[in-house]
Amino acid sequence: MKAVKSIIPLFAFLFITSFALAQSGYVEDALRFSMFNPTGAARISGLGGTQHSLGGDISNIHGNPAGLGFFQRSEFNITAGYTDWNAETVFLNQGSNYNATNFHVPNIGVVISRAKAPLQAGDWRGGSFGFSFNRQSNFRTNSGYFSNQLGQESILDYYIDQYSQSGVPGGLDGLFYDAFLINPVDGGGYEYSPNTTDQLEKFELVESEGNQNQISFAYGGNYKNKLFLGANLGIVTMNFRRVQIYSEEFLNNNQTTLFSSLDQNLLLEGSGVNIGVGAIYKPIDQLNIGVTFHSPTWSRINEEFLAGISAEFTPPYQDPEFGTINQERVDTDLYISSFSLRSPMRLGSGLTYFFGKNGFLSADVDYLDYSMMNLRSNVFNAGEDNREIRALYGQTFNYRVGGEARIDMLRIRAGYSYIGDPFLNPGDFDRSMTQLSGGLGVKLANFSVDLAVMSNRFNSFYTSYPTSPLAITDNQRISGMLSFGFSF
Repeated sequence: MKAVKSIIPLFAFLFITSFALAQSGYVEDALRFSMFNPTGAARISGLGGTQHSLGGDISNIHGNPAGLGFFQRSEFNITAGYTDWNAETVFLNQGSNYNATNFHVPNIGVVISRAKAPLQAGDWRGGSFGFSFNRQSNFRTNSGYFSNQLGQESILDYYIDQYSQSGVPGGLDGLFYDAFLINPVDGGGYEYSPNTTDQLEKFELVESEGNQNQISFAYGGNYKNKLFLGANLGIVTMNFRRVQIYSEEFLNNNQTTLFSSLDQNLLLEGSGVNIGVGAIYKPIDQLNIGVTFHSPTWSRINEEFLAGISAEFTPPYQDPEFGTINQERVDTDLYISSFSLRSPMRLGSGLTYFFGKNGFLSADVDYLDYSMMNLRSNVFNAGEDNREIRALYGQTFNYRVGGEARIDMLRIRAGYSYIGDPFLNPGDFDRSMTQLSGGLGVKLANFSVDLAVMSNRFNSFYTSYPTSPLAITDNQRISGMLSFGFSF
């Protein structure tokens, strides 16, 4: 009797960030929760994310905590944001467009300044405590593809080969057999359902949502107004939900003879902790030199996974054992797992040059080694995943540059950032990200308001199963941020 067995460790149908399939989706999860993007309030975002050598900004709490030593007054800051994500996917020379939007609060922070008055004695000029909530990543996306080309391969072709080589496994890989889409042949081997034809349409939809946030506690001090030192503690929370629906429809004279739909539901939730230290030195009044170190984030993540397949046969399928079958629905057992993730550490440095009170130019560079990501689990053997991580991922540098012009109380900002490709051997598949940004601000005695607009662009590469053609997606993300600051 056909039955779904308890699910085995999962083979990843989808590896969105690479066409090179790893042996399990945990390699993809490791990168998802380890990717670094510069974040902060609207002022920093308008500058392209440059923040390693800039002080006196609410973003210093989770960025370079040494910048808290620049605060002379306490401040509360809140930011509202909006993101519009457009994806254009090309699959077998056929294009599809998708869109996702999101309103969010990317940053809230408060700084309590304990700076000394100018006439107070002492080389240490006091410092500031900071607390903030910062959204590091937003996982809301909507993408997919459609193809009706004649002669294209079916996912059944792949599983016929798999079953012929090693038999029918349980869990996700066995669903096609359990749904009567692939059937045994007398004398050995396997064949397609007799309802398959040469005319095939396939389509897929992938919807994701979730975010990664960090709550930070920080302190930054001031020594002789020349050297600023700081440290922070970050508590990270992450959640990610993805629904994938892959469907195939076989036609005869435009009439459906066989329809199948594979749906997969993944839920990940977890939390972690990290620490950071930083310094900013002023060799002359016009120049800031900043350095930062952020430790790996040590996280614990819980996983739930459920998959199922639906099939409709026209005319009904006649099985010698089970009789007439019009429709069939088969689901895996609920797969529950947990694992620990260590993300890569991050080193950063930056320079800021001030043109008196007229503005400044600032630049940052970050170094990360994504091959240092590491997975551990008491539920499954993570050795193969860690070998895949070291084989797929490598070192990368991120660059940012930004500037601000000051005209009385008005601030005009612009910036550029480049996020390097985390893959070791990208070949012709460039996954780096570029961002252009701009912003305006108004600074009053006790109040400030800042607006920033960012445009990101990058490519992602996707395959539904190992022998499927590659789908290439051009992603463009437009974000707007509005921050309000109150000094006290």
